[in-house]
Amino acid sequence: MSTDLTFFIWADTHFGYDQRPYAEDLRGRIISQIHDLPGWPYPPHVGGTVASPSFVLLCGDAVDGAPGAGEAELEYFRYFSSRLAFDQYEVLGNHDQDPIYEADFITRYGGLSHSFQRQGIHFICLNSRYDGGEHFASEDVSFLQQDLASLETGTPVVLFVHCRLDRFSNADEVLALLAGHRVLLVVGAHVHKPAVFQTAGIDCLDVGQCRDHPIDPAYGRNLYVVRITDESLVAVPWRWDLGDWEAGQRWANPEETTRRFTMGKSL
Repeated sequence: MSTDLTFFIWADTHFGYDQRPYAEDLRGRIISQIHDLPGWPYPPHVGGTVASPSFVLLCGDAVDGAPGAGEAELEYFRYFSSRLAFDQYEVLGNHDQDPIYEADFITRYGGLSHSFQRQGIHFICLNSRYDGGEHFASEDVSFLQQDLASLETGTPVVLFVHCRLDRFSNADEVLALLAGHRVLLVVGAHVHKPAVFQTAGIDCLDVGQCRDHPIDPAYGRNLYVVRITDESLVAVPWRWDLGDWEAGQRWANPEETTRRFTMGKSL
């Protein structure tokens, strides 16, 4: 079966921060842009047009995590998520650790970590911890080990974590488990700065952020459109603040945020 899969990634939405109703809120405008992207031309160096996404992935910090605001922030999250026209999956971030939000997350996904499949590709949303620094708890590592062990040999894998792998104190444990599998991409967020790079030979993508805070850099105001075919994986950043593809606006080198990854062999 031929693979042609498109999905969108946004992150660090921080619902509850400077919160306003849909039409007046920047995250509402971002959702509207997500709805408008299918059919829109990719940048010339990519070619073609954006397909309707199979799903949207929110890569952590869905809510702001303000003390005592858990119930209200969960309702803001639900209010906006109900307006998203595509299926959405999530990975937990450090701001999502309010017990009210975590409990709702567990109800929806069955645990703090979860996984799903699309077109033969296995997607893993791996929980991580931020108490005393970025790390994976033993139960996070155990989930990953058991989930990977359930896969048929050669199954393509995409891993979502809230923060880029090379910042975790025990990333070596995760990398050791991934080493025997066909990992297409590891996606992180958290630092509000987009980048594409490699960790231990694995292609990695750091998405931007969807919060408009004075400390957030302008060049981080991105979401990503990812397309996986039999031959390649393309990750292209969309500037939600400009309503356009990233093309070097306030960024010295757009090649640092856009890349065509060659898969090497057929899926």
